[in-house]
Amino acid sequence: MSNSSQSKISWFLDSSVDGISLPERFTFPFDYAPHPLTKIAATELQHYLETQTDLDHNFGLYADREGVVDGKMFGVLVVLDTVGKLGYLSAFSGKLAGSNDHPRFVPPVFDMLHHDSFFSKEIVRIDTISARIREIEKDKNYQHLKLEIEKLSAQSLREETIFRDQLKSNKASRKQVREEQKNNLSQQDYDVLEAELIRYSLHDKHQLKVLINNWKQILEEARTGLAQFDCDIEILKNERQEKSAALQQQLFKHYVFLNKDGRSKSLQEIFSLTPAGKPPTAAGECATPKLLQFAFANGYKPLAMAEFWWGASPKSEIRKHKHYYPACTARCKPILAHMLEGILVDESPLA
Repeated sequence: MSNSSQSKISWFLDSSVDGISLPERFTFPFDYAPHPLTKIAATELQHYLETQTDLDHNFGLYADREGVVDGKMFGVLVVLDTVGKLGYLSAFSGKLAGSNDHPRFVPPVFDMLHHDSFFSKEIVRIDTISARIREIEKDKNYQHLKLEIEKLSAQSLREETIFRDQLKSNKASRKQVREEQKNNLSQQDYDVLEAELIRYSLHDKHQLKVLINNWKQILEEARTGLAQFDCDIEILKNERQEKSAALQQQLFKHYVFLNKDGRSKSLQEIFSLTPAGKPPTAAGECATPKLLQFAFANGYKPLAMAEFWWGASPKSEIRKHKHYYPACTARCKPILAHMLEGILVDESPLA
């Protein structure tokens, strides 16, 4: 057992756990009442979060704190170490204060933020493509052409609208003339009038067609100058998308999860049998998989888990400060099915 792995364990005081029985089965992660040991662990971790001064992170608990509000799910895992000593591990979901590396918390399954990782290097390449796209979009000629096309499009719409309104008015006037002259003219004279009115109608339609075609030609000529810019942007966006997709696939292969028997599976393997067939965004970044991964990698026996929310409630879902919550099903259920294989787990209340 390395000193670095030992440094991640928080040891229970004998007085705090005296008389509390160890759980016979591991927590069912998706619906549970926290075991007394996890409550003690969570309370200690919450005290640390309330009193620490190391994390430059705005949880949204204080109005005067700068930065984007970002509440977090934290998790604790009660374990027995390799000599049977009782303690617990701590983890957070995602990243904390823009980093994965914090002394009290277990590391991620794969640290994509490490400066030497393939992820960091490829992100630099992708960011370079994004910078080139922004450079083209800010080009003065590009901006001028876009503005000119917007003005011409608006002008063409105005002129066509005005002309169509005039055609409606002309049509109404012809109708009125027909009604007024129907009983005043002989059939022969009325037929001459009707032919004349039809010619006016056809003339109006022809003029509308001429107007539309003229504006179409003007706009096409204006867009020709913009086409090369747009083509360059599209090529760069396609390249960025391809690199991002390839990076995502490479990332999935590097997220490899252990179980108690040391068997490993990548994210891609785990999610290949799900309806979606691929991992969702941020899969593998939740607290409980991180905790189990660290425990299995260091020979610790997991006994119980619990997760709680720390911070202001997010707008997208119901989360209350210090309240306990189950592991998420979309991202964690397939992962934990593998990681908890062979471990006695509490029955699901819905089973």
